[in-house]
Amino acid sequence: MSSSTNDTRPSGQETGILAVLGKINPLIFVLLALYILMLIMSDRFFSFFNQMNIMRQASVFLIIAIGQTFVIGSRGIDLSVGSAVGAVGCFMASLIAWGVPVPFALLLGVLMGMAIGLVNGLVITKLKVNPLIATLGMMVALRGATHYLMGDQVVTRLPAAVQYLGQGIVFGIPMPAIIAAMAAIVGYWLFFHTRFGRYTLAIGSNEGAVGLVGISVDWMKIKIYMFQGVCVAVAAAVLIGRLNGASPDLGLNYELHIIAGVVLGGTALYGGVGSIIGTVLGILTIGIVENAMVLIRADFHLQRVLIGALLIAAVAYQNYRRRKQGIGE
Repeated sequence: MSSSTNDTRPSGQETGILAVLGKINPLIFVLLALYILMLIMSDRFFSFFNQMNIMRQASVFLIIAIGQTFVIGSRGIDLSVGSAVGAVGCFMASLIAWGVPVPFALLLGVLMGMAIGLVNGLVITKLKVNPLIATLGMMVALRGATHYLMGDQVVTRLPAAVQYLGQGIVFGIPMPAIIAAMAAIVGYWLFFHTRFGRYTLAIGSNEGAVGLVGISVDWMKIKIYMFQGVCVAVAAAVLIGRLNGASPDLGLNYELHIIAGVVLGGTALYGGVGSIIGTVLGILTIGIVENAMVLIRADFHLQRVLIGALLIAAVAYQNYRRRKQGIGE
């Protein structure tokens, strides 16, 4: 009798509430705190124009970060995404400037992005080069090749159709934000409702076990990097449309933003754990922080210091949770 009376409902409900709170991405609370802080510090932050500007600025990063979520979820990494954006963007803009029809030029850009991903994947799987080194080499090579081929040339005055991808407005929403939202939806579906997503996380969790059940790990990794290349090409098209042009420095230092956003959103660097919604929240958090620092006139270099600190904090938190759960390296 006494044992049954001590087993009260409130304790069970409390456990349930804690369980629900434990499943909520902590970045939601960070975003709420940022908005409350900016409500106090700036009256311009909440303007419709500024909110749309945040969405527009974050969109290119988010599109690339969708692909990076798959890469990191598979226990890989791609440091070449910024240079790939520059190379693909200049390629597409140059084709258009030479008179190639816009749809065909964009399609060739997507194929180029896939080719970059294919090379990354082959170097990693067939030459057995560590993903960090392979994509670092690709980052340097692509940036150098783009500067060599473009020289001091800057492509400008792109057709209205291309500009619409980066500057268009649909029912008050920037077109880049709509494209980014579509990319996130596709990424979410692939990640959680297809074999492609399940195999990605499985490879990140236990690559050896995946190979034992007859799945080609090498081919899966190649497809993951090719998917990253598609995301890069879409982002490059949006970016050249927004800037109405392309230069060899396009996409410079994008790697930090994208990897920080993905890791901040909960995708684990040790693989096997990933979240598309978390990636969206991570990229938005960085976008809001950068926007807020501009509004309060903080030094530009402090923005990079803060983003670097956020990345370190996110990895440290992942390692802490991993140790707490008793998961080995």
